[in-house]
Amino acid sequence: MSIKAIFLFLNRRPVLHTVFWILFVLTGSFIFSYQQNFPYSFFLLNFLVHLPVFILFTYSVVYYLVPEFLLKQRFLLFFLTLVLSTVVSAFLRILIGRYVYFALFIPEVLHPKIWFSFDTFFLNLIWILSPAILFAMFKYYKNWINTQNLASEAERKRLAAELQLLKAQLNPHFLFNTFNNLYVLALQKSDKTPAVISKMSDLFHYVLYECNAVEVPVSKEIKLIEDFIQLEELRYSERLSVIFEKEIDNPYCLIPPMLLYTFVENCFKHGCSPDPGSPWIKLSVKVHKNSFEFGASNSVPVANNNSNEFQFGVSLSNVKRRLELIYPNNHLLEIKKENGLFSIRLKIQKNDTQIPDPNA
Repeated sequence: MSIKAIFLFLNRRPVLHTVFWILFVLTGSFIFSYQQNFPYSFFLLNFLVHLPVFILFTYSVVYYLVPEFLLKQRFLLFFLTLVLSTVVSAFLRILIGRYVYFALFIPEVLHPKIWFSFDTFFLNLIWILSPAILFAMFKYYKNWINTQNLASEAERKRLAAELQLLKAQLNPHFLFNTFNNLYVLALQKSDKTPAVISKMSDLFHYVLYECNAVEVPVSKEIKLIEDFIQLEELRYSERLSVIFEKEIDNPYCLIPPMLLYTFVENCFKHGCSPDPGSPWIKLSVKVHKNSFEFGASNSVPVANNNSNEFQFGVSLSNVKRRLELIYPNNHLLEIKKENGLFSIRLKIQKNDTQIPDPNA
């Protein structure tokens, strides 16, 4: 039998309960027999005779009193019922000891002269409550662990579903803008249209087949950005200046798909499109092992220079949420608009500092 099979067997409720009561009887017998002149079997038999009382009291408290009274915040009724059941069980244990245990198994010469006293009653109260307290601790700790696991699983599924929704919102936005560029060139009957269609094919292939993963190599994202910039440069011709700086020692560093595209597309949409002059965009990507940095800045049209206020569109709002879901504590995102400049700075620090092997 494998270790996993043994673990699954021991994790079953009847087995766990049986093990608990066996350990309780053996431990209680040992505590009573320690430094006593009577043999261990004397005390072991004592606990076995009283075991039905322990079990009845413990299960009554854990499976009835606690859920029916304590968990429903009926505290007074719980306290009174617990006290009454404890007192009754303690008396019952004394009676079983006298009329069953001593009467059947112990010679009369060894019978106690006094069957009931405050000390005897108090000791029985402690022993009656002990297994119930231990059993309740184990049971509700296990329930708490199960609840935490279920909550974690539910949260994981919720975040995964939300992430998929954000990506579903992002991709149609990408398609809309790309088709809009193609439409403009088609109206102009430009000779560049076939080249644009070829680039769009590469872009759509990336969207359809690469974006299903939570993360992709940064090299693929950079290729996407370069293709997109080439498409936009066809549209803006000579009046657009784009600088793209890259310092990468680990092209296999993983980042969310369409992440860089979202920032770059925002530069074109809100910086270049409304600017009839000579807009410019500066991009930078730095990757050192699994430390990733990205910067994007673009000129702001003169008509918008007077206001430092800006609103996040669908794409930027989505990418912010995606970063929160994927890197809740391992990313820094700064977005600013000031002095005729719109800038974005993103830093992601991956937990794994090793450069992954692409052939692994």
